[in-house]
Amino acid sequence: MTEARLIPDTMAAPDSAVADAANVAEVGAADLCAMVSRSALWAAYGDALGWISELTNESGLKRRTSGEPLREPIKWTRRIGGRGGVTVSLPRGCYSDDSQLRLATGRAIRPDGFDVEAFAKIELPIWLSYALGGGKSTTAAAANMAKPRVAWFANHFRGWTNSGGNGAAMRIQPHVWAARSLDDPATFLPDVIRNAICTHSHPSGLMGAVVHAIALANGMTTRRPPSPDSLLESMETVATIPKMVVEDMDVNLWRSAFENEAGEFDHVWRRAVDECRDAIRAAADAPNYAAILDSLNLRDEDSRGSGMLTAVAASGLTWHEKEPAEAMRIAANELGTDTDTIATMAGAILGATSVEEPHIEPLDADLFRSEALRLAQIARGGRPESHAYPDLLRWSAPKTRSDALVKTPDGGLYVHGIGYAKSGGEPIEASQAGFMWQWAKMDYGQTVFIKRRRELGVTADSPAGPKRALSQPQVRSDQSNGAGSDQSNGHGTGSPSKTLRLADALEYLEKNKDSDEAVGRAFRIAVTRGTPGELAGWVAGATAILREPPPIDTPPPSR
Repeated sequence: MTEARLIPDTMAAPDSAVADAANVAEVGAADLCAMVSRSALWAAYGDALGWISELTNESGLKRRTSGEPLREPIKWTRRIGGRGGVTVSLPRGCYSDDSQLRLATGRAIRPDGFDVEAFAKIELPIWLSYALGGGKSTTAAAANMAKPRVAWFANHFRGWTNSGGNGAAMRIQPHVWAARSLDDPATFLPDVIRNAICTHSHPSGLMGAVVHAIALANGMTTRRPPSPDSLLESMETVATIPKMVVEDMDVNLWRSAFENEAGEFDHVWRRAVDECRDAIRAAADAPNYAAILDSLNLRDEDSRGSGMLTAVAASGLTWHEKEPAEAMRIAANELGTDTDTIATMAGAILGATSVEEPHIEPLDADLFRSEALRLAQIARGGRPESHAYPDLLRWSAPKTRSDALVKTPDGGLYVHGIGYAKSGGEPIEASQAGFMWQWAKMDYGQTVFIKRRRELGVTADSPAGPKRALSQPQVRSDQSNGAGSDQSNGHGTGSPSKTLRLADALEYLEKNKDSDEAVGRAFRIAVTRGTPGELAGWVAGATAILREPPPIDTPPPSR
């Protein structure tokens, strides 16, 4: 067993990773950027601190901290990669899967919205190669998403309807940071739901993501942590989630599959809303944070990682301690609870209400700041550069987790799907023959400790750079027939647009389903221009539309 060396301190983020908030022209943009930056930094700080005490007891914590009290992030040692992994010295401020997936979510947010396909089909499978931690549901979901024919809204891995952990809730903050209107949950909750159902389908997992998003938005709007009363009031909005689900074509396909397995979604969601109200009231009656944990049964292994209860506990922590560093210390020292996730979620809320950044910066602090600026610009209607992903029509995830890191023809390093990297030191031998682990720094500033093969493959592609300019968003003509095109085929039925938009394509089919010519044309467009996820959605949606019986007083269409 080899002990990994610390990643060199000389691997600083590139100069381009930090931008001046004064570049944002809109009034109030600098203040928003500062707020988002503090929220992101304190979230990463809480993750880094709480990860040290995650899943250990008092004696285990003493080993990790060399007997010192856990007050702030430190350098420490942990085994990474299970039986086939290595024991690695982690640098001070090193964060876990909570912040890794938060960064992945942020990368997939662009000025024209959340690219859920890129998040699900690229970010999640590649994350498995460098994951520092990760819950069972998230890991299983990410592995299943690597399969070419699995759509993001139909990720039916084993036990998918029982995935009620906090793996979704811990990563959804960027949707709030980039929201156009914090006062209107409809501007961010649909994307929160889209993000969440990639990995979590049980109402507890979805509830945690929704409740935490609303709590964070409340904190950013009022500049103070959300009170118990405000959380209870927000449950009126939470209760409308089934309506949002129905209005989203892709998510509605997920709902249909869920109901085939677990019963009517409206019913189970109403029950979850009632349970969440009870949890908020129980937490509000508790005299301190420790009592909140007891009232929510969060020391019990079966409920420790509940998405809903974790979200309530994170807000509850902010009721009793509003100074971020002290709140993070309190959360991290409640052994037997989900220390890092509660700390990171509370850190996001308290950071948005604080006037100070962490006194000890988390690893890759400049990356968190630059991403904060980019998301704040998006919230203000700006169009900053966003991450360049491979073409999903040609993308396939690496066959194994150790195949994500490859060499470029010129001898550099490239992580499939997410960009170029620089070595952070010599690779480290794993106990599993033929495999190694390596520190690397992505050229946009993220540090990864990634599993690799002893002999790296060479990418046959010409990988795109980490950033690219965005094209203008698609605009539907007022004369459009609903498929994104204002052209006619001469028979009164338009044709789908050159870029497949699933909802528009299905709307076009709905309007023209009696025309075999239109159905055939729509099918060809879906097959040739849709991503794998869009194609799966098309097939499911088209099947439902074409199987609808004609009205009883209408003769069958002529063939």
